[in-house]
Amino acid sequence: MRLKRLLPPSLHRAQKRARVYWRRLKLWRHVLVEVRGESPLDSGKLVLSALASPVTAFGDLLRWRDPQLLFDTDVRVPGRGRFRLRRRSDDLWHVMPGRERRIGEALRALLREGDVFVDAGANIGCYAVEAAGLVGPAGSVVAVEMIPETAARLRLHVERNRLANVRVIEAALAERAGETLTATVPDGRFGQARLGEGRGRVVHVTTTTLDAAATAPRVRLLKLDLEGAEAPALRGARALLARTDAVVFERLEGADDAAVEALLTGAGFRLHPLDKTNRLAVRPGVEGVAEGLRP
Repeated sequence: MRLKRLLPPSLHRAQKRARVYWRRLKLWRHVLVEVRGESPLDSGKLVLSALASPVTAFGDLLRWRDPQLLFDTDVRVPGRGRFRLRRRSDDLWHVMPGRERRIGEALRALLREGDVFVDAGANIGCYAVEAAGLVGPAGSVVAVEMIPETAARLRLHVERNRLANVRVIEAALAERAGETLTATVPDGRFGQARLGEGRGRVVHVTTTTLDAAATAPRVRLLKLDLEGAEAPALRGARALLARTDAVVFERLEGADDAAVEALLTGAGFRLHPLDKTNRLAVRPGVEGVAEGLRP
């Protein structure tokens, strides 16, 4: 810290860019360990994308950039499932088990045969696909995704993994159903699509509520990843929350975290940190499982 204060600003920025660049390159080591090509051709696409990373990882070094594929690629992720990933998008990053390791641990600790899992903000389905295997044919998964293009990719992955226990709902989650809202999809960052206007492609989406989407008598786990729209979604989930054992939710800078926490604590949940950006809310009867998931 002392050395940082002594460095001129230009040198400090250069050092920061160098660290970001090096981290981007190191991510490819994890990609090649955690992701497998479905065919020799797909494996070659992964390797070529890794070899090109010294070039593709360069640029805009003061912002996060996901590892990106040069080609559309079919992959297998051991313990998770089979996926068709889009070139120059964040798809690859979202299927990697090491990306949000603690959420994967929560799924495996909480879900058992016959359980119900609700994936609110399912993106291309990495957690929905994994959870479908955990709950088995006797259980079910409700996967909600608002962006039509991403929802189509989610359905493809449900089909590719031959999952009869997953129901896909294409809608935005809000306090009231049947409204038309504006959403924004940043270029190539489908996982960062959010309600409201911003930088990126504009899409009009129709709303539903979690109460309408998930009607099972008991939900073991609800996962919320709605890029800042968690509070409105929970306001439309009052009946569902009363039937839910645990909730994993994301905390984002600028989001209405106080409202989210108030809604969950008011519904009888106790909150625990899961990692730097995610929290776990559990009912008292599930506290024993939560103990093993705390950082």
